Amino acid sequence: MKIVKIIASFFILMLIGIFISYGDTDNSGYDKFLETFNNTQADFKFYNIKANGLINYDITKNEIKDICIDIINDLGLEESDIKWGEKWDEKEKQVYIQSNTLDKSISIIGIKKSSNESYIIVDILDNKVYKDIVDIYTILEKSLYKYSNIVDISTCISGEFYKKLQFDKYDDILQEILYNMCAEEIDRVENENMVSITAYSKLLEENYLEYLGNKINLNIGIRYSEDDDKTLIYIATPIIKLDY
Repeated sequence: MKIVKIIASFFILMLIGIFISYGDTDNSGYDKFLETFNNTQADFKFYNIKANGLINYDITKNEIKDICIDIINDLGLEESDIKWGEKWDEKEKQVYIQSNTLDKSISIIGIKKSSNESYIIVDILDNKVYKDIVDIYTILEKSLYKYSNIVDISTCISGEFYKKLQFDKYDDILQEILYNMCAEEIDRVENENMVSITAYSKLLEENYLEYLGNKINLNIGIRYSEDDDKTLIYIATPIIKLDY
């Protein structure tokens, strides 16, 4: 009997270990994503999260508002700090919220395109702190999945070097990022001042798109800005959804 209890205890501990392991690795890819950005030695410029959730039922304007309020609460925003707006007629149906502070901008838009196609779109831009990006991503993902089965989230961190880097330095940075992210380059676009590559990272395998018959979940762009005399870097998953 004692042996049975010992064996049972062993299996319980093993199962707990498995669950803890899974819990610890949920965001490990994004933690590595942040670490990889930090290793570039670029000065942080901003991070951007763009998310949208598809709602495939006949939703009302008030229901869209309730979802927006729920997301606001989940993100820890005060309703007194936001501005509401809406356009709701035969041509256009949308509800929108904007919250702006000195360091952060958040917009939430609910768009009804038809009786079975509506979207909740969230756009967050923060130019002060990027260490909380994993927490914000997790909150946003959970919020949208309460109402949608199809959720798309793109995350981008941008940094800058206060000088013009030599073009061969671009590839050194890119190769280091690919190595740190356990990623394989899929495609590359470049000109005299810019390089952009798409890649597939084993650390971000759940968040991917199909591109040229391949999976991609990592997008890196480096370009020189003559106006600012700075070299800018963008690291995104799965793709950069900003004009750069």
